[in-house]
Order: sequence, then structure tokens, then C-alpha cells
Amino acid sequence: MKIRKISIKNFRGVKELDWSLPEADIFCLIGKGDSSKSSILEAIRYAFYPQWNLILSDSDFYKCEIKNSIVIEITIGDLMEDLCSLNKYGNYLRGWDGAALKIMDEPDDHLENVLTVQLTVEKDLEPKWNVVCDRSPEGIPFKKADRNKVSVGLIGAYSEKQLSWANGTALAKLTEAQSLSELLAHASRTARNSLDANRSVSLKNFDAAAVKSQEMAKLLGVPVLDHYKAHLDLTSINLKVGGLTLHDGDIPLRQLGLGSRRMLLCGIQKEGLEEGHITLFDEVEFGLEPHRITRLIKHIREDKRGQYFLTTHSPIVLRELTVKELHIVHNKVGMVQIISAAREGLEEHEVQGKIRSSTDAFLAKKVVVCEGATEVGFLRGFDDYQVENDKDPLSFHGVALLDARGASKVKALAKAFKSLCYDVSVLADSDAEEQFSPADEAELISLGIPVHAWSEKLSLEERAFHDLPWDYVLISLKYAQEDLGFPVHNQVQSKFDESLAKDIGTWKENTELRTAIGVSANKFKWFKDTTRGDLWFKLISPAFQDAEFARSNLALELGKLWEWSEHA
Repeated sequence: MKIRKISIKNFRGVKELDWSLPEADIFCLIGKGDSSKSSILEAIRYAFYPQWNLILSDSDFYKCEIKNSIVIEITIGDLMEDLCSLNKYGNYLRGWDGAALKIMDEPDDHLENVLTVQLTVEKDLEPKWNVVCDRSPEGIPFKKADRNKVSVGLIGAYSEKQLSWANGTALAKLTEAQSLSELLAHASRTARNSLDANRSVSLKNFDAAAVKSQEMAKLLGVPVLDHYKAHLDLTSINLKVGGLTLHDGDIPLRQLGLGSRRMLLCGIQKEGLEEGHITLFDEVEFGLEPHRITRLIKHIREDKRGQYFLTTHSPIVLRELTVKELHIVHNKVGMVQIISAAREGLEEHEVQGKIRSSTDAFLAKKVVVCEGATEVGFLRGFDDYQVENDKDPLSFHGVALLDARGASKVKALAKAFKSLCYDVSVLADSDAEEQFSPADEAELISLGIPVHAWSEKLSLEERAFHDLPWDYVLISLKYAQEDLGFPVHNQVQSKFDESLAKDIGTWKENTELRTAIGVSANKFKWFKDTTRGDLWFKLISPAFQDAEFARSNLALELGKLWEWSEHA
């Protein structure tokens, strides 16, 4: 069976979610932390919980507001014939239009038959499962045995139970019918008989205490039918089906490492369910090295009988998946929206390339599209400077820095991330209008994307060397020459008409020289990578304490960008 639509109201961090799923077997939910990805998996699990004793609390309600009922509706297709019979849920069948991703309340020959399972929880915390449709909103109960048939399994951080034969586990479904209760009762009796056979040794001291107890009983008039002795009480031994667990030799497999345990569970889930399964894999990367993540994703992709819902915060997992398998979760004050990374209108190859090269951006809430590596490094340095001055870091505000790798790619990337409902801002040079023009800038602004570009059609390096106090210009020149190994004197001289002293520390400030230095830094790529851009900013960061420099274009644009990161 496969999920076609998910609707959630008032469950944990989700005030409302309505998600119609495209035809696919792998759905990887990504996005910033606390966007309710794990809660969505739990909602699916609860809707098909295979036992009657689902334990809930006030904290499962959105904002703990118990006056608003939890309502989880999961529509499933690819149904088993048994569920479609009239003596089961045949009267509640609906139709699913896979092309329009829409439910029709009446089934039809050209539509897929689906059932909508509704779990409601009110303030009494009693879960109620029903199969519903618009024709019968009250529905009929969805029985525990039928919930079990949907075969929903969660592989989370704590999954030791799944390596036992407890009711509802994948191992139990993998096992042919046999009375496990009878088997364990026999094991209890065997343990009792074994202890009795060696009584004179193993229970000597215990029986001595029993004899004293018998004497006290007789003294107090308590009847003694035979004689008191120490023995096992079968009801206290309480061997349950869940006590029968998978072992490697004598070692319980629950002692495996977390990653190995989760991979094994994934394989058992796939192997043991003839009618297919829905597997929920929370934080798929936990406990796994990169090469085992690759193997696990390959295993999942090869399983054509299952439907998988994954969550991840790992760039490695993202690189193993395709655009069509990624779905971005946004949560704004409880209103949750899930958007496919392959939505119509996006250039798939461009987005796929950025998933592989800049995965951090897809795991953030806000994205700053930077023209190049210099800008990324410069902003990293600025971030550290702000933290040193008691500001919250960019990471606190959910901001990721994305290297567009060229001005010509800035607009397309900014629009792509905006269409995926990220908050987006742009930091770009203004010196190459053929690649990023004022018209491009105006278009982005009209879409609600702030653009931070340096005035006077300058690059970052040119703007910085125009605005920095002269002392910090000289510090930058020394860094480029002595630490980075550039022939600074020769390069600047080639852009400057007057003769320059070999000792750059003796250079005197003038506007033309500032221009020549900025042009040289840009052309000869003094700071054209992330590390150098970061270190350069750290060298010049004290200049931001200068009142005059704080009014410069460089400082003002960075200030505006920071304000956006805090308040967008």
C-alpha cells in the first residue's frame, strides 16, 4: 500500500499541513531544524499504529492546546483486495486522480481506489481510528488488525524492540505462524524443572529460609499443605513474546552499533512483508559512515515494494538522492508546507548540481546567494565579528551562504530558492552588468529578494579598498604580499601611472592609488576563495569600530544584510 495524501491538524509542531504526494517511492524531507519533519513521520506511524494502547499526552497537541483536537488523515492507495470488500471498507472507497493530485469522494474506473484513515484525539487523550469519506464524515472504525496490515514501520534512534518478536514488529511478520506464547510458556516450565533438579546445591540457602518460614507459619496457625520451598513463580518470570530477540550466537543484536542496527531493520522490513510496506526512517544518517549511507540509499532505491519516508540533516544523504526525491519542509507558525525540489519551472540540472555542491543551503531556512567565494568568505568573517560583538550568529537565524560561482548564475539561483519558499537575499558585485545587470537586480527585488550590491559599479575588492581606512589598506596589501605570496608591488604598479616605492608600507593615500589597488586585487584574485576572504575580513574587522567607515557603502550594505538575516 502507498500513501497518496497527508493531512495533519494540531499535532505537535504542526498546526496545519495538507500534502498531496506525487507518484514516488522515496520521499526525503529536508529543511531547517524544528520544521516538524519528525512529527510528520510520527503522525503517519500513529495513524496506522498496530496496537490499541497508543499513549498520548497534552504535549502532543499543538502548543499543548487540548481544546483543539488532533486530526490526522492519511489517504492510502494500492490497496489490498481485503480492505476493498463490502464487508470491510468498500462503501468508503474514494478516487485518487494521480495526475491532478486530487481526491474525488466517489470512486471511478479511471481513478485509483483509495481509503482515508482518520485518527482523532480529543482532550480525553483517547485515540479513535476511523475510515472516513465526505459521504460519511463520521466513518467506521479502522480495526487494529487492518492497521497492522498497512505495515508501517518506524526506524528511529531507539529501535531495539524491532529486533524482537514483539507484536507488530517486522520480525514477527517475517515469522511463519506459530504459537510463540506456548513456546515461551514451555521455556518457563523448563527453567523451573532445571532449577528443581539441582535444588540441593543451587537452592540450599533459600530452602533453609523457607523451612524457617514454614515453622513460623505453623506457630501462627497458617496452614501448610506440603512443605515450604523456594521455587520459580511462572507468572513472575513473565517471559513474553518481546523477550524473544534476534541474537548473533549468544550476543543480542540489540547490542549492535546504532547504524548497523538501523540498516538491519531496514532490510528486515523489506524482506518480511509480502504485501509491501511503508518505512519511516528518521535521521537516516545516524550512526552511518558515508560508504554505508551510499549502500543504504541504494538498497532503498532497489526496493520496489516499499514506500519510504526519510528525514535527514546530512549533506551526504542529499548528494545520494535526486531532486525528485527531495521535499522541502517549511514551518511558519505551525503552518507547514512541503514543496518538491523538482517543482515545475525549475531547471532540474541546476538544482541537482547545487544539491551536490552546496547542500547546506537546502538544509537552512534562509539563503544568501553570494556571487563568489570571496563574498562567502567575507561574510563568514563578518559573522565572526558580529558574534564577538554579542550578536547571534547567522546559524542561529537559519542562514546559509551559497556560492553562485559567477555573477551570471546569481539571478537564476535566487529565483529557484525563492520558488522553493526559502527566504533569499543576494550579495553581488555591480561591476559586470552583462552578467548581473540593474534589470536583473530590479527583477529580484520585485520578487521580494533583497539585493546588496556595491555602489558605483564596483567589485567587492574595489569597494573595500575605496572605503577602508588607509591603515587597513596597508594591512591588506601586506597580507596579500607576505602571507599569500602575490607580487603586490608589480601588480598594482601595472594599474597605476605614477612610480611606486618597493616598500608598500610607505605608500601614501590617494584616490587613484586606492582604485589601482582594488582593480589589482580583483583581477589577480588576491582573495578569491572562501578561506582567504574570511582571513582578509578578520584583518580589517577593527575598522568597523571607526565612525567614518561605519557610514561607508561597504559597511552600510553589510549592515542591511545582517538586519535582513535577523528579521526576515
